[in-house]
Amino acid sequence: MSTQPDKLRVGIIRCDTHGSWYAHIFEKPDPVLMRKNHRGCHYYFYRRDDPGQLRFPPVSGMTVTRVFDEDDPTEAEKLSESLGGKAKVCKHLEDVSEDVDLIYIADCNLEGKDHLRYATPGLKKGVPHFVDKPFAFTLADARKIIELAEKHDTAVMCASLLRYSPLLERFGKHLADVAPVGRVDIPGAGSSLAAVYHAISAGQNVMGYGCEWVESMGSTIYDVLRLHYPGADGGTDVFLFNAMGSVPGRVSYSSTYHHCEVFMASAYGAEGAMHSPRVGDYEYPIGGLRIVKMAKRMAQTKKPPLDYTPMLEAMEIVEAARLAHASGKRVALKSLR
Repeated sequence: MSTQPDKLRVGIIRCDTHGSWYAHIFEKPDPVLMRKNHRGCHYYFYRRDDPGQLRFPPVSGMTVTRVFDEDDPTEAEKLSESLGGKAKVCKHLEDVSEDVDLIYIADCNLEGKDHLRYATPGLKKGVPHFVDKPFAFTLADARKIIELAEKHDTAVMCASLLRYSPLLERFGKHLADVAPVGRVDIPGAGSSLAAVYHAISAGQNVMGYGCEWVESMGSTIYDVLRLHYPGADGGTDVFLFNAMGSVPGRVSYSSTYHHCEVFMASAYGAEGAMHSPRVGDYEYPIGGLRIVKMAKRMAQTKKPPLDYTPMLEAMEIVEAARLAHASGKRVALKSLR
């Protein structure tokens, strides 16, 4: 007789905006309670003209059973309430990984400095982990997280919504229309590591894996990054303009609804220029659905959804950017491996 639970049980660590955001994809919350507890996340997933109608259904066969937030326990209580009150509000980090099949470490605006500490108890128990962006604050910590997963016969993944946006993916597949492409520009959403990781991931989505070297420009680290991809006619340079500030056409915060920055990409080649669709609030959940389906498979198989080598490339780019900014010289990713 099978002892597998009817639904894959998920524990959420840190109940910030991303914790509530991804909760919608793990299972359907109570729309009235979610609107009360997190109006912004309600806005992302429910129609404004019909506040009880989901725009995107959750991934089937998943349920949130444990929540934890050491910085603000009331946020964990509110998220549990939004999910019908069935998710246990844990008082200790170690409790989140009891009787669950997957841990999600949420991180909306922080820089991953606590990801290794948060992941350690659950990985030691063999629980697969989906770690929000950035993978960690340092490349060394990201590697330690992977080492823990491998040591305890489980798996871990990290993914940005921009890395799995089908709109950017489709745009990348059409670069051949203006090839050879010498330059791709991606306006970022700020110089915090959380935003920079998204911009890096957008570049990976368009170009694939295989960044050769990184240069850093600007007075502050991450302001402008140049990522070089080898290829014909000198290859392609991807410029991430993370310190652009306000970009024409973007929406910002409002008193009623929380709006995220909009990402896009522009490619310039020998046969012309092309521009991707904008990817914003109404498109992010499509990438989120793809990511959660990957996390679900990982939880079922205890195997990473893709090889760790390409998964770590974003963190290698971050590390190279720091070294490049400090030295004033380009840094090859192979020197970090």
